[in-house]
Amino acid sequence: MPRIRLPDFLSSTGIYFFGSLANGLLPLALVPIFTRCLTPEDYGIVATSSVLLNIFVILQGVNAYGLIARTHFDDDSSRLRDLVSTGTWFSLAASVVLVLLFFTGFGKLVGQWSEFPAAWLPAVVVLGLFSVFQNNYQCLLQARKEPWRFVGNQTVGSLLNLGISAWLVAVLHWDWRGRMWGLLIGGAVVSLMCIWGMAVRLGLLRAIFSGKAVRELLHFGVPLIPHTLGGWVMTVSARLYLNNMASVADTGLFSLAFNLTAPLNMVIGALHKTYYPWLFEKLSKPNELDAVALCRMLLIATVAILVIGTAFGIGAAVALPLIVGPNFYPAAPYVFWLSVTMAFSGVYFIFGSIVVYSKRTTLMAWRADFLGGIVVLISCPILIHMIGPVGAAVSNCLGFVATTIGCITAARVAHPLPWGRAMRSFFGGGRTS
Repeated sequence: MPRIRLPDFLSSTGIYFFGSLANGLLPLALVPIFTRCLTPEDYGIVATSSVLLNIFVILQGVNAYGLIARTHFDDDSSRLRDLVSTGTWFSLAASVVLVLLFFTGFGKLVGQWSEFPAAWLPAVVVLGLFSVFQNNYQCLLQARKEPWRFVGNQTVGSLLNLGISAWLVAVLHWDWRGRMWGLLIGGAVVSLMCIWGMAVRLGLLRAIFSGKAVRELLHFGVPLIPHTLGGWVMTVSARLYLNNMASVADTGLFSLAFNLTAPLNMVIGALHKTYYPWLFEKLSKPNELDAVALCRMLLIATVAILVIGTAFGIGAAVALPLIVGPNFYPAAPYVFWLSVTMAFSGVYFIFGSIVVYSKRTTLMAWRADFLGGIVVLISCPILIHMIGPVGAAVSNCLGFVATTIGCITAARVAHPLPWGRAMRSFFGGGRTS
């Protein structure tokens, strides 16, 4: 078996899990309040803002955090500093360009297409910039194995975001705008913490804009744009289809169901945050690695995640009336399908981390999330027409199945490992040590 310092691994996973649990329990605890003070339409508008946020982040951040995390393991502080600094200033410049575009007729077109208030588009761009700052710093915390700082940043953001939102919505009786202001204020505070961390604590953020770093970022990030856009399509296009083929209220049900998968997301997220630096460290020492045992471990994790996700979906759908107001009872079938979807996203991370380590991100451009996005684009309107709005959740699940299969094939090419021998070893064949 690959040598794991199990206490350290379990300790980091436990910190991430309980941190995610603390961050996840608050929004779940507030669901009864939000579902009674807001309408499904309000939920739909906030959900649509996350649709736009995800695509803006692609343009603002060019997936820099993946390269930053990988570069940490190269032990080249000068190069890492150039990447962090250049990536930060690039995202700021891209945000300014986007905001200026929205003051033209482009903003009105985006608002009409997305069913989102055009006047709030600059606020979504600002949220995207905050997200890039947080991604860049938090990937460094993960790579440096500093789970307490990672969880601390998350917790501050969640408390501010949800606390302010609850006050504005429940006490002052604001509508969806209360949720948006909560997101903005919480995001601003955490972003300042991240900037301080990168500039002062780690000394990696400087007044540097390196042409070489830009080329490296683009070389790494641009091939991932089709892949990331595909992920965006899988995650958010269902909501846009619901806005236009059903109603904004149905989008709200979809969004609530997605939020209720938070406990499952906590488990998967905690494991992944500990897993990928551990994996990178193991793969960087091939002479010490038992590759067959590593593959066995990852195959067992794959099956376990799928079983847990399916069981969670059934249980959460049954328990839904105990959690939400009557107007949101129809979200039950969405909860089941999105829980299975979340499980496949966990499998995706297992194999996707192997591709990121290899730096062969071009392999992910067309065969993973892009493929899944095509599946969702084609199947979503068909399924909504055939079985109603819940078809959007079924389509989302099909998209993640496709992208997971594509990711597995990319991982096999990017960094060949003895998967066949590992599978045979379960049945008594192949070397296991």
